[in-house]
Amino acid sequence: MPREVDLLPSPTEGTRKVKVVVASPSRSGTLGLYTAMQILGYNTYHIYECAMINGLDHLKIFNEGMTAQHNRLSGIKRFDKDDFDKWMAKYDCIVEIPSYMGTDFLEAYAQDPDVKFILTERDPRKWARSVNNTAGQVVRAANKFPLNILKHFESTLYHFFGMNTLVYRILSAGTQIGDKDNEKELVKFYENYMKMAKATIPADRLCLINLDKDTLDWETICPFLDVSIPKEDYPGRNEPEKFEAMVKGFMDPIVRTAMFRLGATIVGVLGIGWAAVQYGPSFFA
Repeated sequence: MPREVDLLPSPTEGTRKVKVVVASPSRSGTLGLYTAMQILGYNTYHIYECAMINGLDHLKIFNEGMTAQHNRLSGIKRFDKDDFDKWMAKYDCIVEIPSYMGTDFLEAYAQDPDVKFILTERDPRKWARSVNNTAGQVVRAANKFPLNILKHFESTLYHFFGMNTLVYRILSAGTQIGDKDNEKELVKFYENYMKMAKATIPADRLCLINLDKDTLDWETICPFLDVSIPKEDYPGRNEPEKFEAMVKGFMDPIVRTAMFRLGATIVGVLGIGWAAVQYGPSFFA
């Protein structure tokens, strides 16, 4: 059975070549960097682009890639550079996605001497709390009524929640908010990932920014990328309130669609039930 990524066309002449990889995990200034790289003229891929611009097909590919990487019993072949190139064929800057792909993504593009890397870091415990205040809340909502029912009536909603659940499981080692070891596992993931990223990315092609000490701004990233500083202000940080607004704007229309389909299903079932009462066994004859 072909993987979702196998259904994509192979890159052709003129396809964008990846130039910059922002290797930072979510909640590390990545949404601001996504916007900043767009301002600088890069066609930039981020989880926002995956879910809210490309939609269902890319959600399926992302979920497939994470499953293949982290579940060796899944039977899904792990993605290699050819797969990443097919997935990212329209983009020359990739933000955040590498942090969910283990070593495979970083190793693939570290071999290309033309690719530059940006890596932001922050206090691991602050990062863990930020994850729980954002992605953790999406996962919690997905597992509660009514969204735990509605997600089965709209494919994009189902795979969006599936993506968030996979991401959170990877970051938290399968623990949930409130579990005794939850924050410890989040911190462990963050520290191990940052150690791996620094060891994998060539130092001469890495811009490392400590968000607790340094300033994430044009003056930091533009000289490294060898591009001019734009006139626009550097994008603001993505606080939890902005994250909630972004997710709400994406979810509202697809939740309404799911509610409509659920309502139509209930009406259909009630209609069959009423007909069975009215006409008796002959209704099913």
